[in-house]
This record gives sequence, structure tokens and C-alpha cells, in this order.
Amino acid sequence: MFRRISHFWQKRREQFYFKNRWHLILDYSLGMIILILLTIIFSLFFYQPKISSFFISAPVENYELDLNNPPLSISLESKNQIINLNDGLELKLVLKNGSTLPIQNIKTNFIITDKNFVIEKIENNKNINDLKINNNQIIINSLGGSENRELTFVVRFKSKNNSIRTIKWQAQNEYTVQNNIIKDNINLVDVNLASELQVSARAYYNSSQGDQLGSGPIPPLVSLPTNYWIFFDVMSAGDFKNLVFSGKLPIGVELTGMRSLLAGDFKYNSASRQIIWTVPELKNQSDSYRVGFEIQFIPNETQVDKTPNIVTDIKYYAHDILINNENSGELSNINTNLDFDRINKGQGKVSLP
Repeated sequence: MFRRISHFWQKRREQFYFKNRWHLILDYSLGMIILILLTIIFSLFFYQPKISSFFISAPVENYELDLNNPPLSISLESKNQIINLNDGLELKLVLKNGSTLPIQNIKTNFIITDKNFVIEKIENNKNINDLKINNNQIIINSLGGSENRELTFVVRFKSKNNSIRTIKWQAQNEYTVQNNIIKDNINLVDVNLASELQVSARAYYNSSQGDQLGSGPIPPLVSLPTNYWIFFDVMSAGDFKNLVFSGKLPIGVELTGMRSLLAGDFKYNSASRQIIWTVPELKNQSDSYRVGFEIQFIPNETQVDKTPNIVTDIKYYAHDILINNENSGELSNINTNLDFDRINKGQGKVSLP
């Protein structure tokens, strides 16, 4: 083996190296490179350094989406389920992402399940930037992994039929996760509308059709009797029971005994000078309940150039059957100015004969 190497060396020296020393330099350089490369290869083979995890990216978690157990929990909550129609319903949308995956394009669409109501509008009453509203739909752009969020807004309804006092509705939800569109429906708790009373107490000398109801001088004159008709009216949206409507007659005002009673019972306590009209039950209807009665007013000299009250301390209350609560209020005093009498309005100042 050594002879072969020596023979190979002698041959190359005679053939190349004597003629040009650059051949020797080139072969020497290539030999050194080969030795260096072999040294590096053997060094790496026997030496296995630990590489810091800082330079190694973490493997992407392979989250398996179970469509039977969707990652997003959506719930809708309200402070109460009894509202006045004009007030609207404040709702809180609660979103809980139970996964580490981001969720996009979350939509909740509200559907009325009967034809008696419509959603008039949805209001972003707290000006939440992430909350977008498109007709009956609310939209949230995204929800991060394991993120929870609460958003509040107001839903306003419009009634087509005042006889129906319960709103039945649902929410249709949709969102995107891992390029999958997930949909579900939530049957929302019924919303009950508090019953409403429209109440009035008015005085007339002439009716709205022009018929004369009262008698005596207009404007009223001192010591001369003037008769007026007083009407209590109640119209209900919803059902009530035990309506009590009351008022008092000032000194100088008396009942004549003439009256028109369409419903309930009418009483007068002469000691307290209190008029009381009671109706056991008010049904939801388009027609109003009414009582009318005639009073006689005889002014005195201290009332000259004044518009005296002829019915005072007017109050009402009734029990709302649906929500088991009382609806009550007070009305302004009725005076001789006849604010609702189209013909005699403003002719209430007492004069001398």
C-alpha cells in the first residue's frame, strides 16, 4: 500500500509538480479542505449540542372541533320580562368562548314568532364600538380564544293588536370558527306588556257635537247657578280589576242628581264631599268606560276675576291582572275655564251680575 502511494507521488511529481508548482499547491489545498471537512463531520457526529427552545417555534395545536358541542356559548338576559311598550326591553348578550380558537362574524338575529308584534328597532344605548346593528340583527366581528364578553342593547317593539299582551320570540345565532359556520336557535323568555290605562276627567257646557249640556250664565256670575257636566273616562290596554276613580267637590259646588253611568257604581259622600266611581273589572277593548254627572256651581264675590276649581283631588288606581301590580295616578283639577269645551273654552272668569 505504501509502495503504491509512493509510486503515485513520484509519478505526479515528475508529471506535474516539476513542470509547475501550482499543481502542488492546488493538490495540497484540496487535501487540506478534505481533512477539515472530515474533521467537522466526525465532530458533529459525536457532539450533539442542546439547542435553545427560543429558536424553535411551538407546534400548532391541532384543535378538533366538535360540532355537537360548539365552542361558543350564547345567552341573552334581561332585568325583567314585564315592560311598558314605549320603554323597550334592555337585553344583555353574554358570549363565552370555551375554546382557544378565535371566533369570527358572530350574528344574532331576533325573530318574532307571531304576527301581533314587530321589532321597531334595536338601539346600541351604551355606544359599544364592537356592536353593530343591522335591522333586527346584531353583529360582533370577533371573539378571541377563551374570551368572554357582555354587551347590552335595547329592543323596541311595536304592537299591531293591543289585545295581545305577550311577546313570543327567539334568537337565531350564527358564527364562524375554523372556516366552519355554526348556527343555532334560542327560544327567548316571553315578554309581558304591562297593561295601560288612558284616563281623563273633563268638564263641558256644550258637547263636542255642539249640544248644550249645562245651563246658567257663561262666564259664571256671582250668586247665580251655572251647571256643568263632568265626565270621567277610562280606556284600558290589557285587563284590570277594582278600578277606583275619585274626586272632591269644593265648597260652592254640588251634585244635581243628573248622571249617566255606563259601567260600575257611582257614590257621593256628602261629609267628605268625595265622589267615588268604581268598576269591578276592565277588559281590554277599544271602547272606553265612562261616567258623567252634573254639578251646580254658585260663585261668590271672593271669586270674581278668578277661574275657580269645580272638581279637585282627582285620583285613580286599578289592579293590573297580568303583572299583579297596581296602576295609579293623579289628574289635574277641573276649573271653570272648560279647557276641553270647544265652544266655551276660556270663558271661566267669574263676573258680577
